[in-house]
Amino acid sequence: MTVPDWLKFLLADTSALQLVFWAVAIVALITALVRLWPFLKNAVQIVDALVQLPALAKRVTAMQGQIDSIHHETHTNNGSSIKDALGRVEEGVSGLHGRMDDVDRQLTSLAREDEALWREIENTNDQENS
Repeated sequence: MTVPDWLKFLLADTSALQLVFWAVAIVALITALVRLWPFLKNAVQIVDALVQLPALAKRVTAMQGQIDSIHHETHTNNGSSIKDALGRVEEGVSGLHGRMDDVDRQLTSLAREDEALWREIENTNDQENS
């Protein structure tokens, strides 16, 4: 078996001890990379998170503003919030219910009186015809 020319050129001044040294160094480097890979991966994720931190801070600030606005609208504040307006609407509706109950009672009473009047008219007509 003959050695290719390119390999002769690369190994021209290299001794067997140097080849063993380089092989051990490469194996050690690969082993170190395999063992350190989880730590390197975590370090890269931490750096990515740190890079995205300012944008996250801006988003959190914007969300906090929205939350404050919602809180302001859903809690009483002397008239201008949705909760105050809803309270006024509920109060008005309950007043309408009371008035409608009165109208319903009056309508029922009028219906009874109307029936009584019709009976009386019919009785009067029956007496005139007899």
